[in-house]
Amino acid sequence: MKKIIYITIISILFIASCSTRKNTKVSRTYHNTTTKYNVLYNGNIALEQGIQDLALQYEDDFWQVLPIEPLQIDEEAFMLPGKSKNEGSKTTFDTAEEKAVKAVQKHGMNIGGKEYNKQIDDAYLLLGKSRYYSQRFVPALEAFEYVLKNYPKGDLNKELRIWKAKTQIRLENEEQAITSLNKILTLKKLDSSIKEEVYTALAMAYIALDSTPQAIEQLKKAVKTQENKAQHARNLFVLGQLYQKANNIDSSQIAFKQILNYKKSPYKYKMHSYMEQVKNTTDSTDNTVLKEKLATLIKHYENRSYLGGLYYHAAQLDFIDSNEVAAVEKLKQSIQTPLVKEYQKGKSYEALGNYYFDHAKFVKAGAYYDSVIPTVTNENTKRIRKLKRKIKSLEDVVFFETNLKNNDSIFRLVNMDSTARKEFFTAYTKRLKKADEIAAIQKENATRNQGTGGTAMSSRTNGKIGNNAKTSRGAPSGNSVTKWYFYNTQTVGFGKAEFQKIWGKRKLQDNWRLSESLTSDKEKETQLTTDAPIDNSKKYDVDYYISRIPTEEKQLAVLREQNSTALYQLGLIYKEKFKEYPLAITRLERFLNENPPENKMLPAKYHLYKIYQITDASKMQQLKQEIISQYPDSRYAQIIQNPNTAVFDTKGTPEGHYEKVYCDYEFYEKYQSVLDECELAIIQYKDEPIQPKFELLKSFAIFKLEGKKPFMTNLEYIVGNYPKTEEGIRAQELLDMLNGVKKKDPKKEKERAKKEKAKKEKKKAKSLRGNMSDKEKDNMIKKLKAKGPRSFGKKK
Repeated sequence: MKKIIYITIISILFIASCSTRKNTKVSRTYHNTTTKYNVLYNGNIALEQGIQDLALQYEDDFWQVLPIEPLQIDEEAFMLPGKSKNEGSKTTFDTAEEKAVKAVQKHGMNIGGKEYNKQIDDAYLLLGKSRYYSQRFVPALEAFEYVLKNYPKGDLNKELRIWKAKTQIRLENEEQAITSLNKILTLKKLDSSIKEEVYTALAMAYIALDSTPQAIEQLKKAVKTQENKAQHARNLFVLGQLYQKANNIDSSQIAFKQILNYKKSPYKYKMHSYMEQVKNTTDSTDNTVLKEKLATLIKHYENRSYLGGLYYHAAQLDFIDSNEVAAVEKLKQSIQTPLVKEYQKGKSYEALGNYYFDHAKFVKAGAYYDSVIPTVTNENTKRIRKLKRKIKSLEDVVFFETNLKNNDSIFRLVNMDSTARKEFFTAYTKRLKKADEIAAIQKENATRNQGTGGTAMSSRTNGKIGNNAKTSRGAPSGNSVTKWYFYNTQTVGFGKAEFQKIWGKRKLQDNWRLSESLTSDKEKETQLTTDAPIDNSKKYDVDYYISRIPTEEKQLAVLREQNSTALYQLGLIYKEKFKEYPLAITRLERFLNENPPENKMLPAKYHLYKIYQITDASKMQQLKQEIISQYPDSRYAQIIQNPNTAVFDTKGTPEGHYEKVYCDYEFYEKYQSVLDECELAIIQYKDEPIQPKFELLKSFAIFKLEGKKPFMTNLEYIVGNYPKTEEGIRAQELLDMLNGVKKKDPKKEKERAKKEKAKKEKKKAKSLRGNMSDKEKDNMIKKLKAKGPRSFGKKK
């Protein structure tokens, strides 16, 4: 009985000594020790684990200036007090926060306004950090400000002020952060680690303000110390990038060389430093050593995850040396590397597109440009918007060149004798069969490797297949077996897309052509014809393919007409849009040599005449005489003979001329005459306000004579060249209608405006606390102090 009484008394005394309301040595020791080695220990472990997880999830885009702190910010996060970003799923940061709150609630010894547990400021630092990394910046700021206000002389004062400044930067209060950080630098006896953190945070603030020179200055100071090894390497890398952005190439090269010489640099920074040095290289005088180094790095197996970038930058050095063949091959290898990053793959596709575009191989260029889009996560960047405009400008070239190539293939078969046809398809079906066998083996290997975890070799093979399959328009893959017209899914898909572009999505029903959409005279006369689908059971049957070759004159006449339209349109596109005069000459001269429609002969000759004015004086004179002698009464002949004189029979004004031509269109339906008059008027009234009116009228005449595709091509030209005019706006409306673009729904627009307003309110709330005056902050602190530290841990 006595033993029980003794145990009870000891327990009561122990509990009494552990009270948070009594300032005794036992209480202080107990709560200090328990906080440090139990609660905070576990909380800091959770915090470090969370930071490591963030680092593993974060992927740097080395094509952009790296952020000083690698933290992926969710702009949509609603960062108000009590709001958990990861609501519904507990994270390691939530665990760290709970430990911090527990330390304050159960072990805080705030007696008479004074805190006797020396670990409480550590608890608040942990609380603020956990909220910071979970992107709840306003409550993080509250935690830092509370402890700074109540523990102004604590050991963690400088560190807390740095974290407060970093939080202000995240809340877009950069000026306040800069002021606060500069005040820290005025303090005496600053450790080198504190200086490094302050200068790094200042660089963060100046980068956020897009102030490159000031950011460079702060990073130069930050890299003088090497307390935080990983941050030191990152600071050096960002410094090199900022020098590069400021076009200070020599300093940039020095920074990247420092990373290579710094033994404790993480490997990724070293690898990308070599690549950044390539970006700084503009001539072939100093790139021999760098080329050799990249070649060596490419050979090492441990660099396989960097091969996409290494091949790409090695290609840039080949371009500098004018070794274009080797450069193109390396860019293709960059795309085909199994572990290539998506953003790097996109850059390689774009580089190939630029190469073929510069060499006027527009179909290939379009294919590679198309392949860029699936690799990007944000299509609303300046780079991608510009690329999309380029793709749009190539659509007509790709369509007409593809059509021309396919029809030429058919005509070659038509002109073969029976023996030659049989030999051709015998060889073709053999190649097709072999290709299918290889594909089946690859598929079987891929399936087997998926079950066993795969091998480096299978990954490499699968990577190639995946890359080729991903191109939307079909970037060249090297597989020529399936390129022929009759067995080409790409061509079939192109035909379907073109059909939908002209006719829209139609239900499978009778009289599907009857609709309220525009119907040209040309389309009223011609029924749309399509090839029957390939019978897959006969794909190795030679006679089956031979039977599909068109033989009726009516079918061949349609193909010839398509070729004629393609040649004429390509000639004009190459002349007007791309200024590729040799290509324009090739297409227009072939057009004139292949029995063209009578109404197009004179315009084609006139366009050639204008090209030869720039490229060949003797041929220009020859065409001039031909037009004047063969078409003496034409407007073209008159304008050639009198280039500086108005030759139009009008009321004496451009407006009067337009009224006359419009009358011919609207009442007399003289569409060919209207087209000729408009083309000449566009030349005659160049740069005058009436010019876009004639362009739009020309589009409608083209629509009546040639159909929707040329009509849309001309509308796109108007939108591109006269975007803000009444005619440009009308052209865009017509294009939207023909492309099936729906008009904006007022309800949806209202909902969108509501969401936009809510987003602005969130942003305002996010920065509200950071914009408070000192007086307002003091009042807030008093209220929080009255509630006690427990208020920080409650989640609503």
